[in-house]
Amino acid sequence: MRVSLCSRGRPVIAGDFSLTASIIRCRLETITSTKRATVPGEPSHRYLPRDIAMVFSLPTRRLILEDMNERDLASVGRIACDPGIMKYVLIWLENEEQVAGFVRHAIEEAARRDRQGYILAVRIPGTGDFAGFVLLEIDPTQPTTAEIGCILRPEYWKNGYASEILRALLAFGFGPLGLHRVYGKCDELNAASVHCLEKGGLVYEGTLREHVWLRDHWRSTRYYGMLAGEYSPDVT
Repeated sequence: MRVSLCSRGRPVIAGDFSLTASIIRCRLETITSTKRATVPGEPSHRYLPRDIAMVFSLPTRRLILEDMNERDLASVGRIACDPGIMKYVLIWLENEEQVAGFVRHAIEEAARRDRQGYILAVRIPGTGDFAGFVLLEIDPTQPTTAEIGCILRPEYWKNGYASEILRALLAFGFGPLGLHRVYGKCDELNAASVHCLEKGGLVYEGTLREHVWLRDHWRSTRYYGMLAGEYSPDVT
């Protein structure tokens, strides 16, 4: 499958995405009752039953987060071609090869039994419309820490979806995955992302100043984090 994509001629740069995947079916109401790992410092995602590692689908109140498939290629390509979406995104999807490689990577990694990351399509229940994609990436060198992120199409902005997704990822990370720390990062010029992370209860941890040229500006990245002891499912 190929997708027609605008080309800006930039080289491939790892950016924020270095993702892996596999699969679990989860419901939010079961997350808070999931036991953490009994070994200090060991994330409980290492002990998730193998027999449930088949299909990942994480429903929120108004959305479904699930593993990508090859039919999502065109939708990811449309996001990659929209400068309004990509302006603050530290990931390079500049041509057909990069977009296809990103989707292929998500699909292939979703089949791994040692899953450490989740690249998920955001879908609208009922219609199945592709609203964007999210990530939860476990640090392979520090498996109790994970990064989260979210990219939505403009027609789904300003209606609380990003905050809803953030709550779901935090619940999944601190629940079934048994993580100790979850963090997110954003361009300091991206006021909407700053507001979402702060509203979600993540603590500002510092700014890495002008560390990369991002399309039309030097990007300074703000970091936000939350520890397991700080997490509450009641945060809105």
